[in-house]
Amino acid sequence: MIPALAEFVEIPTAATLVSGTDARQHLNRIVTVDMQQDQFLSRRHSLICDLNGRISSFQLHADLGEQILLLHNESVSNILRDNLTTGIPWNENVDVSSGDGAVHRLVLYGAHPERVILGLGINVKEIRKEAWTEFLDSMISILQSGNEHTIFEMLIPTRNIEQITEALSINGAQEGNLHSCIALQSIEGNIDTSIEIAGHIPFNIGLTELVDLKKGCYPGQEIHARIESRGAINKSISAFRSSTLIPLGKQTAKQDIPLEVISSEQLGDSWINLIVHPRDLETGSEFALITSEGEFNFHHV
Repeated sequence: MIPALAEFVEIPTAATLVSGTDARQHLNRIVTVDMQQDQFLSRRHSLICDLNGRISSFQLHADLGEQILLLHNESVSNILRDNLTTGIPWNENVDVSSGDGAVHRLVLYGAHPERVILGLGINVKEIRKEAWTEFLDSMISILQSGNEHTIFEMLIPTRNIEQITEALSINGAQEGNLHSCIALQSIEGNIDTSIEIAGHIPFNIGLTELVDLKKGCYPGQEIHARIESRGAINKSISAFRSSTLIPLGKQTAKQDIPLEVISSEQLGDSWINLIVHPRDLETGSEFALITSEGEFNFHHV
């Protein structure tokens, strides 16, 4: 049997559309990143935080000019849309609406996904991480390029989803496993937007690059500035491998080390876990958790 060139997975995604001539300006006042240089087809991730500096929502942007599409976990839909509709000045043209069900987020990954991409008539050299490339009324970008596997991301309108998935199959890809897809991203240091991270301080889960303290005020900015200036970032996040699923939530390792498991996804015969831990933890060691569900051993990927 000839192995597939790549695998593709649809990741469950909710969508919110911010539209109007002042959409980008309004969104820039709320998110933790600086969007002033964004333009048509810009791609980025952003956070919206509460006044205590903790994450309320984590979203992926697709800038469509006077419309900005935000892809995010369904669990944060209500609070995200509430945050977006609060404080719109009377003289600005901004509208916030649900786009749920209108667009699908597909991830294509494997040893040779670029060969599948070529079969769709896409110039791989034009695909970038910071922007979307249009094709067949859809969009594509690259998440990760590595020696073992490369990861592409696609946004596909509902009307085209069957056409695109069929084309992927014809060109050598097969449907993959959602958990494996998220696990591969975790190994590469990417937190997928489907992972629930609400309530965390961005610095503690490796999202420092999504906090721009120079852009001016946004909800939580004062707290972030205080944490950064005082060197009070005392946690970090790493990917660990285990032989079984580890329960999510706050745990304490045998070594009396406080940990928090935010994701545990199966990859082959093992599980890849994103775990928040003390910043000074020697991750080269092996750790064990004892919970009401049993003992779990894990080591750094």
